[in-house]
Amino acid sequence: MAAPRAVMSPWTWMAVTFLLLGISGTVRFWRESQFAALAAQGQASPFPLSQIPWAMGTWQAQEGSEAQLDPQIARIAGASDHIARDYNDQKTGERASALILYGMGATVAFHTPDVCYPATGHRLVKGPIDRTVAAPGVKAPVRYRWAIYAKQDGGLSRYVESCYTFLHKGDWLPDAADRWKMFRYYPGVYKVQISREVSSLGEDGEGPCESLLAEIVRQINDRSSPSGPEKDETSAMTVSSSPR
Repeated sequence: MAAPRAVMSPWTWMAVTFLLLGISGTVRFWRESQFAALAAQGQASPFPLSQIPWAMGTWQAQEGSEAQLDPQIARIAGASDHIARDYNDQKTGERASALILYGMGATVAFHTPDVCYPATGHRLVKGPIDRTVAAPGVKAPVRYRWAIYAKQDGGLSRYVESCYTFLHKGDWLPDAADRWKMFRYYPGVYKVQISREVSSLGEDGEGPCESLLAEIVRQINDRSSPSGPEKDETSAMTVSSSPR
């Protein structure tokens, strides 16, 4: 004769169910609070972007060229800090514009020239091509994306060369959008975008934009690394500051 099976009362089942739901809710609340804390910590750049030097290698920023994005544009781009400057190469005479910003990856990673340039009337005419460049002090090659866009101006086509890269969790990437699952754990992202006007489509990306990109990457890498603040105090004595 089979032994009788213990039967749990509906009240016991209900108590167990509520207990499991309570534990699940507590764990979920704890995880969400952890994510919120990480987001709050990552909201501000580890260093003020204004620390990016006005003189880097052969590049010198033009006095009076620093500008601020419109507050609404900065908000849409997800930038909690940014700088925009024009730089001149003292060796070649080339000129390029640099936009450097920091913000939450969930927003910053999705604002690229591929999206923004067409919104201002430009069309893609060459690329995009993913490339790499070596930057002093950066172990792995810096991966970036390069392209040329054109816009009609009085019947003539004006060409703009653009290259950009993102820094996320120690990696320099041409595309950070596919890391969206990681943004809850590592929310902060840097974006560096270099652009300049070119006269033809003969450019191949290995030129002034790449050179300035590497210089800026070096500066961000030094300052965002654990030893960055110590390096900053030393380099501040040898690198030119903002012109007065």
